[in-house]
Amino acid sequence: MNEEITLRPARPNDAERASALLYSAYTHTQVIYPLHEEAAHGFSERLQHFFREEGNRFSFQCIQVAEQRSEVVGLVLSFGGREEKRLNAASGWQLECEANDDEWYVDALAVFTNWGRQGIGTCLLHAAEQQARQQHYRKIALNVAQENAQAMSLYQRLCYVITQETLLYHRPHVRLVKQLANGEQVTP
Repeated sequence: MNEEITLRPARPNDAERASALLYSAYTHTQVIYPLHEEAAHGFSERLQHFFREEGNRFSFQCIQVAEQRSEVVGLVLSFGGREEKRLNAASGWQLECEANDDEWYVDALAVFTNWGRQGIGTCLLHAAEQQARQQHYRKIALNVAQENAQAMSLYQRLCYVITQETLLYHRPHVRLVKQLANGEQVTP
């Protein structure tokens, strides 16, 4: 990873760039910042609102960002599975339950297209794994769209194992899980 990239907890004033990255993750599209005008309205604006608020699934409180020269270039949104129902309810949206109570869940991982393939996604995923360990979760899970071969390759390279195929929001996804113990990855 580029040595000028740093990771830190998100802050409410990261909302504009973070909402563009969340938009990218949830729409399965690669984006650069700023978003095109049509994408900047509606969904992205709602994501900005919830990002700035505390206690919901899209809150800055659930996000780690990667930044370069004080500009956010990537993020990972993750939380404990036991918290998902509460976080979902706080958004007011009809959201599917994706996590199990006994796992840390990576809901979104995104890097702006012009920052891709520099190891930023790997570092963000490692940060989520560290959070899982700190919160005493023994496994971490995520879902990835079946057609997202680039993400699938990254997760499998980092020892995430496919456990099932599923539908989320009417799209085929693959569920991947990585077992964690004492700060180390163990065989499932």
